[in-house]
Amino acid sequence: MGNFDPTLLILLVLAGLGIISHNMTVALAMLFLLVVRITPLNNFFPWVEKYGLTIGILILTIGVMAPIASGKISPQDVINSFFNWKSLLAIVIGILVSWLGSRGVSLMSNQPSTVAGLLVGTVIGVAVFRGVPVGPLIAAGLLSLLIALRQGIIGDWPTISPHWPDAIPPQNAVSLLGQEFLHGVFDATKGFHTEALLMLAGTLKAGSYLILCLPEWGTWSQQPDQDSQRWNEVASTIAVPNFVCWLKYHLQHDANVLLWCEGKPFTTDKLPQLTAWYQPNGQPTIEQQKILQRLLAGKVGVWALVAPRGRGKSALAGMLIERWQGECWVCAPAKSVSMVLTHYTDKKIRYWSIDHLLADCRLQKPRKVDWLIIDEAAMIPIAQLNQLTHYFPRLLFTTTVDGYEGTGRGFLLKLCAQLAQCHILTLTTPIRWASNDPLENWLNNSLLLKEYLPKSTTLAKLNNHHMALLPISQSLLIEKPKLLSAIYGLLTNAHYRTSPLDLRRLLDAQGMHLLIAQQKENLLAVLWLVDEGGLSASLAHEVWAGRRRPRGNLVAQSLAAHSYFPQAAQMNSQRISRITVAAAFRRQGVATKLLSFYKQQAMEEGKDFLSVSFGYCEQLQSLWQQNGFHLVRVGSRKEATSGYYTAMAVLPLSTAAKQLVSRAQYLLKRDAFYINQLTGLALTAISDDQLNDEDWQVLAGFAYGNRSFSASYPAIRRLLMQSSLVLTATRIHCEHNLSIEICCQQLKLTGQKMWLKQVRNDIAAALSELDWQRAEKLKSWVNASFA
Repeated sequence: MGNFDPTLLILLVLAGLGIISHNMTVALAMLFLLVVRITPLNNFFPWVEKYGLTIGILILTIGVMAPIASGKISPQDVINSFFNWKSLLAIVIGILVSWLGSRGVSLMSNQPSTVAGLLVGTVIGVAVFRGVPVGPLIAAGLLSLLIALRQGIIGDWPTISPHWPDAIPPQNAVSLLGQEFLHGVFDATKGFHTEALLMLAGTLKAGSYLILCLPEWGTWSQQPDQDSQRWNEVASTIAVPNFVCWLKYHLQHDANVLLWCEGKPFTTDKLPQLTAWYQPNGQPTIEQQKILQRLLAGKVGVWALVAPRGRGKSALAGMLIERWQGECWVCAPAKSVSMVLTHYTDKKIRYWSIDHLLADCRLQKPRKVDWLIIDEAAMIPIAQLNQLTHYFPRLLFTTTVDGYEGTGRGFLLKLCAQLAQCHILTLTTPIRWASNDPLENWLNNSLLLKEYLPKSTTLAKLNNHHMALLPISQSLLIEKPKLLSAIYGLLTNAHYRTSPLDLRRLLDAQGMHLLIAQQKENLLAVLWLVDEGGLSASLAHEVWAGRRRPRGNLVAQSLAAHSYFPQAAQMNSQRISRITVAAAFRRQGVATKLLSFYKQQAMEEGKDFLSVSFGYCEQLQSLWQQNGFHLVRVGSRKEATSGYYTAMAVLPLSTAAKQLVSRAQYLLKRDAFYINQLTGLALTAISDDQLNDEDWQVLAGFAYGNRSFSASYPAIRRLLMQSSLVLTATRIHCEHNLSIEICCQQLKLTGQKMWLKQVRNDIAAALSELDWQRAEKLKSWVNASFA
């Protein structure tokens, strides 16, 4: 059975069907193919597949024209055909059939999946109904006509909605990437998910309509926006009047937008006429060809292909695979993301998920892979991308950095800047739609996707006497749209985290504060802060114990949940979300002036401290230290956006905050030895392995509460030195450096949750062994309610 060829059985069945129905055309054709299949003649199958249809059409045409060539049909007969209605109808039908045949050839070439059905239908028609085998071309032509008719009227219509039946939820819109659709629907009646809209729009082909369903026009600005729960620092859903005002303006003042309000007539005759555009034929464009030549000549390095959507990044990756003579692998956040890539190569693609690929690479298997192509690379954490660069000679990252997916601009500003042999490539001409596309233009204008380019990047002399520091309200941003564009553009160009989500925050989020530095008409710098803290004692304790994590309060909550200070969440503070200076005015003290100005304002308002969270590196740490900020926490995991370890610094303003910072600095140095082990950093460390009060509290929070293992790790290591218990689950990971997966295998635990439960039990046992009464007292304290 191992040598059984099902194709031979199919050919035999079809040949038998032809013999039974006395149709020798089918029988002889199938027997001929059988002979070719089982003999060395099968090497000619590619030639037959490529030229057989053309030769068949040629022979058919010769047969049709033979009566004219032989004189059986005279010239007079041909002339008379133009004066007879039957002959005129025959001419029309002949034109129609030949046109259908041409469409059929195109369909069978471009969509080979339809060929099998057409051939089965043709053979059945020939064998059973005694037809002739010219059907596939006409059938394919009719099929292509029906497909075109369906798409023109019905389309694909992928629908994004949080509540409509069978629609794609906005948070799952990423599943659309890598595909192409005709027409789409975006439901914004309950909330406006900007990233989902951009993902949907990026998959639409030329000629598509995007239908945007909006709330009632007159009351839209007062309606709560459910999407605000994602980006507003406060837990409640809020109305977004400023964003609505901004969006209404761009909907009403764009000639390519049809606005239809309920109860009013709808008309499409107001749309401007557009120039006809023809999609590229699948061959490389001039831009793509130039990049392909560079890639095909590449020896060693990383190439980052960065461009907006619809420019042919994935197509170019497929072309590279097709033209490269060696082995190419593909990695992507999801296999569906790389669907477009497969349309441009006939080779079988080896696809990997990021986790499986990294696991395979760590096994250090010898491999002969010339290229690793990572599609939609901005959706993968930078730390993982950086790891992959050590295992392959050539890597191609394709991505968009518009910021609405994954790490966005961080991919370009951070990863590519870190790699010595990283070559930035770009594509500017759309291939999925025409240049100056109406939908793309509307999205760029309404969501500020176009970069704000300063007048000059040459260092300019700062005139302190003409520099003004101005607070900017959210309503003022709407009144001065050029100022909004300038602020958002400066943030986008300078900060890797900026995305369209930040436009929503800037306009409507609660607790936002903006301060700008301006010199005449030049925007010099932007300082953006967010209110934090003010939690009740009870909630702050729950955060510290790991049982609650309310929205917002990034630094204030982290100092409680990941450090030693629940009181930090109770204090009133403000976190610096962004600070950036225009390139032409850097290194002239502009940022320091902004910070000093705002520090004085915060003190007058009675704030306890200002804080900042950043990706730890010596340059940034030095910058914040020079401005009075003290490092109080360093995490053990890298940020997805920056590829650096999370760090937090505090500028204390009140007496209580100064005391907190002083203690936090000491405890950080005390934990630094273990943090350095986990991260490879070189933080200043002091030697102190005795358990102190903070250690006992943190260990109790871990054992009896829900504090995280990583936040408790230094205290756990100190406890292990004091305990004489075996504590197997804890020691084999902490002291023997075994991964949690291997620990679970050795202890026969079902997974990480079971291991963590066992470690909590270990710590509880160790605390009881050291001081049972103190442990019980702390257990009651951890589980107490602070009303």
